[in-house]
Amino acid sequence: MAVGIINRFPEGVGADQYDAISGEMGIENEPPEGMIFHSAGELEGRFQVFNVWETPEHAERFVTDRLRPAQVEVIGEERLAELPDAEIVQVEIHNYFIP
Repeated sequence: MAVGIINRFPEGVGADQYDAISGEMGIENEPPEGMIFHSAGELEGRFQVFNVWETPEHAERFVTDRLRPAQVEVIGEERLAELPDAEIVQVEIHNYFIP
């Protein structure tokens, strides 16, 4: 079943960090397996990413194999460890379509 995941990043993490990490991963040119939809932007003063995945396992694999290594490369292991965790909301997707 498809799953939607919202990552609400802590203060101080915004578009600049998102752009650098996204550039490191190259997901626009090489989308991760199982990703259906990706969006990012600021809402209520916090930068947020919303993804829809074919399964939760696809999302977990992406975090482990691509996101985490890119974060370490861009931010550094030490600085990354100092940041508060992002708030994560996960919901089952009842329906979606791509026009």
